[in-house]
Amino acid sequence: MTPNTVDMAAPFRWLARAFDVGRRNPKALFGALALVLAVVFALAIVQTVMQAGAAGNVTGLAVVMALGTVISWLVVPPLFGGMFRVLDAVERGRPVVSTDVFNAYGQGQGGKRLVLTNLVYSLAYMAVLALFLLTSLGQFFREYFTIIMATPVGAEPDQAALIALMQATPPTAFLWMPVLAVVVVAWLHASMLAQATAALREASVAECVVAGLLAMLRNVLPLLVFSLAMTIAGFVLVLLLFLLVGLVIGLLSLLSPLLGMVVILPVMGITMLATYALMFGFYYHAWRGIFDDEPEATPAVPGEIAV
Repeated sequence: MTPNTVDMAAPFRWLARAFDVGRRNPKALFGALALVLAVVFALAIVQTVMQAGAAGNVTGLAVVMALGTVISWLVVPPLFGGMFRVLDAVERGRPVVSTDVFNAYGQGQGGKRLVLTNLVYSLAYMAVLALFLLTSLGQFFREYFTIIMATPVGAEPDQAALIALMQATPPTAFLWMPVLAVVVVAWLHASMLAQATAALREASVAECVVAGLLAMLRNVLPLLVFSLAMTIAGFVLVLLLFLLVGLVIGLLSLLSPLLGMVVILPVMGITMLATYALMFGFYYHAWRGIFDDEPEATPAVPGEIAV
């Protein structure tokens, strides 16, 4: 399971293929994505309600956040692994239904491998963030959140304390921000490729973890350039989307306040569905390209020109 080194244009080809992921079996693929989104939103809503109940209690809030994190570590990785498997079946032309996204929770279906692989990367992420807290940038954020947490609910933060904090923080401290951004992006690519390995290969947890790390390290430059391009393009796209949706909602709200909500909820749902489809499609094709395991071409339908 040795990863290949790809050229600079490879991530953009993977993204182009991601736009076509639902063509063979859109019902199964987008149904599975909808189920994934439903579970993720349900977890987020439960955690939000619990945090609201613990508001004003720092210890209770910490316990709720820790509990929510542990539940996510147990629930989400098998779900993401199941999504990779549904996508793999769709791309290979195998029979699959949307509820197959839950198959990784079954006995002997690799759910434990997915959870442990994700756990290793999550702990590594927390360790790296802990190291960054020791830097001057970390000190700035520690003091900043101390000021924010000391602010009563509904009140404005202490502006004098914030100004004093900015004046006391050396400008060089903010040079750590691009370093942190690169580390987080590299971690994201490595963890998703490791999750794809855990979902699509019968391998040990150590092999999956190392596979994701090596895949990222051997292709760090193409992945970082792609991430930078997508960050810029995504910012522009999101800005335009917000302006367009805001304009439409504003016009509809003139007729009725409820019309704005009726429009924005489906738009948000479709946007999230498309985002998840592109994300899983990108990392699926990235994994296939890096590990030289491209799916075989499906036979052409009679009367159709094979490409």
